This record gives sequence, C-alpha cells and structure tokens, in this order.
Amino acid sequence: MLKSMTGYAKVEKFSEKFRVSCEVKSLNSKGLDISVSLPYYLSSKEIEITKIISNFLTRGKVNVRINVKFLTPVNLSIDYVMAKSYYDTLESVRESLGIQNSIVLGDLLNFREIFRGDIEDEVVEELWDFTKEVLSSSLEMLVEERKKEGQKICKDIENMVKKIEEITFNIEKIASDMKEEIAKKLRESVEEILPENVEIDTNQFETAVALIADKADIREEIERLKSHIDRMKELLLRDEPVGMLFNFLTQEVHREFNTILSKSRMLEISNLALEGKYINSQLKEQIQNVE
Repeated sequence: MLKSMTGYAKVEKFSEKFRVSCEVKSLNSKGLDISVSLPYYLSSKEIEITKIISNFLTRGKVNVRINVKFLTPVNLSIDYVMAKSYYDTLESVRESLGIQNSIVLGDLLNFREIFRGDIEDEVVEELWDFTKEVLSSSLEMLVEERKKEGQKICKDIENMVKKIEEITFNIEKIASDMKEEIAKKLRESVEEILPENVEIDTNQFETAVALIADKADIREEIERLKSHIDRMKELLLRDEPVGMLFNFLTQEVHREFNTILSKSRMLEISNLALEGKYINSQLKEQIQNVE
C-alpha cells in the first residue's frame, strides 16, 4: 500500500524522573531531509536520532522536536563570568539611556545560558533510553498517519492509471484500422486532384500507403504503454516506497504519448493521446505526495 509523505504525530510519556514529548512533522521532499530540535544535553544523540528516523522513513522533509522536563531536582551550575558580563552590559545601557530603575536579579534570569543543568552522564543515558522509546512511538504513529493518507492517494492514482489504460486500449483499437483509413483518405485526396479520366496506378498507390502507414505505425509505443501500465498496477500493490519509480514511469508514459502524437495521422488518435498526456500530468503531480 502506498504511503503519503505528509503526516503529523505527537507522543508524550512520563517516567519517575522525566516527562518527554516528541513532535514529528513530515512534508514532501525528493529525498529524506531531517531537521532535529532537542535540548542541549541530548545534542550528542542527534546522529543516533537521525539513524532511528531513517529506519522508519525513506523520503520526506521531516522535522522532529523533542522536549524534556525533569520531574526530580538536578544540579545547576552558574556561569558567574557571563552573568557579570550581562549585568555590566545592562548597567551600561541603563546609564546611557538615563533609566532610573536598578538592575535586579530578575533581569538576569532572561539569559538562560547563564544557568546550565549540570547533568551527570548516567542521568543523560537514562534519559536517552527513555527518549528513544518516545521517539520510536511517535515515528510509528507518523507511519500509520502516512499510510492512512496514502490510502486516499492510492484510490486517486488507481483511477488515473485505469483511465490511461482505457485510453491506450482505445488508441490500439483505432490504430488497428489505420492502414485502411490512410488508404481511404489518400485515395480521396488523389481523386480530388486528378482528372476523372486518369486511373490510379495500383502498385504505386499501395507503395505510398505502405510508406505512410509505416511512418505512422505506433504499435511499439502502444506495447510500451501497456508495459508501463502493468508496472504501475504492480507498484500499487507493493508495501514499500515506490514514489521515485512511479515518477519515472510517468515520464516514460509522457514520452510514449508524445511519440504517438508526432506519428499520428488520425484525429481520433491525436485527441486520445492529448487526453492521455493530461491524465498522466495529473498522475505525476499526485505521485509527488508518495513516499
């Protein structure tokens, strides 16, 4: 079953020491583009987070935001040098602007980098083990959301592939009578030009018809179209990422319809090929949403 590249999931879990929430959003993208936002004390785990995400997803622009709240006290370290630098800067601004109010501790609390959680490595690893569970749960939920959206997309794609198949069938049906139609139109054109008492050389006429019919022969293009359609129908049944391969097939279908248009000597075939190109362009646009 096809999966959409768009989706959203959020999971929040509690332990005795932590409350961890993970929010994941995914949008369309040519490849897998991952952006991660997390607390500084987990920054060393970003590469591992990226690996975990790549185990669940293969395509999409993925944004992951991880928030942590400690439910038990942790040690804090204060950067007194930075605190004094901020204080001196604020005092200088106050004096320059003639502000009467004094600088108080509350003013320094706005600068979070002054206060850092002095978290022990053992605590960080314990937090990371719990965070991995939350991350995996959110990614599982995201995959399910992408599957649900993919089911809706799949129905639209099935209908488009079916229309292209019907158009191809109708082109093949009309093309089977192409030689006779070419002969009929050529004879009518010749009879309009030549005087009534002039007979048409049958051999030369048949040769001309054969040459024109050979240049207008679209049997190979029809067979390739049928092959591409069968391949598309097969991909719709796969439970794996097929978006890039499906996109390639739409390009091939576009090429075959273009060739049929360039060779066509019949208005009915030209109209069908144009309609096929239009449906295929809609299909190509829809495929951009598929993983």
